[in-house]
Amino acid sequence: MSDGIAWIHEALHGWGFDLVALKDAGVEDLAVMLGAEPGTVMDPPAFNAVVAAAGSTVRLPDLARLGTCGGWAFAFETGGGVFRHDRDHLRHLWEGRTYVRITDTMMDPPTVRAVVDGGFDWSYFDGGVHDRVRADHPLTARMTAEIGLGSAEPDPDFPDDPDEWGLYVPDITDVYRLVGEHYGLSLPRRVIGEPYHKNTELYGAFTAPRTLPDGRPNPGYDAVRRP
Repeated sequence: MSDGIAWIHEALHGWGFDLVALKDAGVEDLAVMLGAEPGTVMDPPAFNAVVAAAGSTVRLPDLARLGTCGGWAFAFETGGGVFRHDRDHLRHLWEGRTYVRITDTMMDPPTVRAVVDGGFDWSYFDGGVHDRVRADHPLTARMTAEIGLGSAEPDPDFPDDPDEWGLYVPDITDVYRLVGEHYGLSLPRRVIGEPYHKNTELYGAFTAPRTLPDGRPNPGYDAVRRP
């Protein structure tokens, strides 16, 4: 069962999240593309036990909780996700692929970025679409017509002075809903549960490098049994 993606803001905003969804892929494919060693994906009960033993995902090396739905593989990442700089050697694996990434740090408004067949397609941040998005993009047109994207919001102190009005920022739930519908992305809410805790039915994999740039073993793995 799938539930769209509008629900992720309400369910996960309290934690912040980094979600990436890859079209036409499986859990193992996506795990490796995020940095996991091949063959190290753990089933949900086993990885939940690892999280429970550690007490929290923040005490573990960077990881991903993964699943599949409707032809997409998806992952919720820890460790900064899109901001990580130790995965340049994996960039070639993403060439020609279609994926959607949503990042909510809780400190800044959420960002949405979509790549189709390896090429930049659409990007959104805080009420605005990136300048690189083509002017006639159908997703932008639909958001403009249905949720007021690009419109002005009157200043309550100067309601009759358009020069004082600001950019209207649509509800991010509506943004997620339309992004999901446009790209055909829908995620199973019950299965996902609480992906950064142990109450989830998602697979798990560690994506942090096991060896540091200087050749030393990553100390973050000291307390983790190697799958």
